[in-house]
Amino acid sequence: MNILVVSSSQRDESKSFDVAKYVQKNILNDMQGVNSSVLDLSRYPFLLDHYGVAREGSGRDDSTTLASNKDEVLSQLYACDAVVFIAPEWGGMIPPALVNLLLLTANGSANGLPLGHKPAFAIGVSASSGGSNPISLLKGYAAKNSHLTWLPLHAIIQNVDDFWRKLGIQHLIIDSHRYNHVY
Repeated sequence: MNILVVSSSQRDESKSFDVAKYVQKNILNDMQGVNSSVLDLSRYPFLLDHYGVAREGSGRDDSTTLASNKDEVLSQLYACDAVVFIAPEWGGMIPPALVNLLLLTANGSANGLPLGHKPAFAIGVSASSGGSNPISLLKGYAAKNSHLTWLPLHAIIQNVDDFWRKLGIQHLIIDSHRYNHVY
């Protein structure tokens, strides 16, 4: 079974990425017959741009990079058998990169359904006592057009810095080279 862990934060070296790598290394890698990889949305900034419209004065064609980013992301989504979404709470909302990813997986946008009928597990992450809103938004919003099958369980990590301290971990960036690659 191939499980894709999606770190949904748009920020480099985010706590969500730390959680994604922790889940991959300490939970999924210990399971027999399970292969896992991490999709870090902070590495795909073009998915937030204006879908191929070159910015004034940039002197570059963003549509080529956007198409390349979409193809890389969609290939990872099609290849997985299940998905774990690590969703930070940003002012009570899920990050725009995650919204765009879910729109990208809708039938018609992706030439099929890359996440269609695949099991999904949600983990909400918050720097304070929040974290439940991303779960509600994901389960209420994400299944309609992507056809994800949400597991009835979920996890919420509140006060993520305290969570790491209790585990004895200060900062969990495992790889310093995090570019557009699958881990």
